Amino acid sequence: MRGIWLRHGETEANARRCYLGHLDSALTEKGQEQVSLAAELLGEAKAARLYTSDLGRCVETAKVVGRILGLEPELDSRLRELDFGQWDGKTYEEVMSSRNRAFLERWYKNPFEIAPPEGETLCELGQRVDEWVEQTFAKTRSNETIIIVSHGGPIRWFQSRWLRGDSSTYWQTESVPPGGTLMAVWDGKQFTLNKGAGV
Repeated sequence: MRGIWLRHGETEANARRCYLGHLDSALTEKGQEQVSLAAELLGEAKAARLYTSDLGRCVETAKVVGRILGLEPELDSRLRELDFGQWDGKTYEEVMSSRNRAFLERWYKNPFEIAPPEGETLCELGQRVDEWVEQTFAKTRSNETIIIVSHGGPIRWFQSRWLRGDSSTYWQTESVPPGGTLMAVWDGKQFTLNKGAGV
């Protein structure tokens, strides 16, 4: 079976280079264009189900895709972005220039065990994403294609943990850009990246 991950389109907070976790931010005009283009391409996928994070930017993205594919998005909070806590909505520069800079550097070196203030660790994100992947792919038929609308963090976790088999490579894993897709094939035992394949 195939799982096609789609990152939501660019948001206003993305354009301002902000940490954006559980807070929401509307899609920019560029983001809307990214979503429309992705939806057209995904129209050829003949997907059986459409899953999405329950945050607004993903729901907005999924609704566009759903209209073209004739699918109703199924919302799941486990597909949410990392909770950045007190850093949510702040620009990278604002966090770096604050008294939290030393803490930020510690977090960047070990996000698996250290969480942003009032946020969550990468391991906590990974636990919910892993649970979703295990449950969802177990109930998906071998000949089916599903589309998953999510965020940069969960998609990167899937790449490092499920495609590379090593979650410690999270920061070394290339991020999928807003409106970008990643297709993985599940053979019942492992995932493989379907490089350069059309949908």
